[in-house]
Amino acid sequence: MLPGKKIATLISVNTAFMLAVVKLIGGVLTGSVSVLASAVDSILDIGSSTVNYFAIKQSEQPPDNDHRYGHAKFESLASLIQAGVITLSGLYILYEAYARFESGKAVKSIEGGIWVMLFSLAVTFFLVIFLRKVAKKENSSILKTESLHYEIDLLTGGGVLAGLVLVKVTGINAIDPFISVLIALKTVYSALVLGKEVSEDLVDKALDEDDLKKIHGVLNQYNCVIVGWHKLRTRKAGTEKFADLHVQVNRHLTIEDAHTIADMIEKDIAETLGGADVQIHIEPCEGECAHKACTLCDTEIRNEINRLKSK
Repeated sequence: MLPGKKIATLISVNTAFMLAVVKLIGGVLTGSVSVLASAVDSILDIGSSTVNYFAIKQSEQPPDNDHRYGHAKFESLASLIQAGVITLSGLYILYEAYARFESGKAVKSIEGGIWVMLFSLAVTFFLVIFLRKVAKKENSSILKTESLHYEIDLLTGGGVLAGLVLVKVTGINAIDPFISVLIALKTVYSALVLGKEVSEDLVDKALDEDDLKKIHGVLNQYNCVIVGWHKLRTRKAGTEKFADLHVQVNRHLTIEDAHTIADMIEKDIAETLGGADVQIHIEPCEGECAHKACTLCDTEIRNEINRLKSK
């Protein structure tokens, strides 16, 4: 059985700490700037995973007087911070690569660096698989971000390993810092893409097209008891989805019947979106309305409501 988000993040923190120690010692002993750069990235992983742990802990708190919509955006905020950390990591790798090009120092122990990277790649691979499974189970954006971070580590680690093998085969030491430059560019690009994605949650971007189609599909099922709808607004915060809209009903419905219709629509949309927070404002139809929902008598409209309830 898979653990929850908090336990998964703690495992991630401890794994990052272990990898950082192994790579740091390996980078110093072997003299490989690419291994050392990978160690710095793992050190930053510790900080970002720690931030993620506290963000998840905070995001799971229920709504309070100061946060009526809950605390889910703490996940998005932590993901944005992590994107910044990844960017700093990439820039530092660029700096180290430049310094190595300037100094012209050779790698002291290529074999040692290769073994260090083989070990770290194996550990990172299993961590990525683990985080993916927990992220899917929990539908957590922050764990998806965490998984992406380690996927990047997996790719960069593979690049470091390939670079060390090439240095050993060709004897060209410049390959080591050159590989570091490629890793840095890939890291910075991934961080920018990640930052763009999570910032959309923070500025309340609407849900994606698939979710909007699901909402429209639910509303179409209620054409027999509602006149129409408008002012649909959607947004996402962490793993939470929100939607609110205005629904027009027969102006002669009782408050109880109108409320029942709103409850049913809210429930169906929430379930369709995987547990979203949905709020519906009921409005009476305007003037002489020829819509089917306005031409039914009280008994017929109630029969329609009961039919929908029993579905």
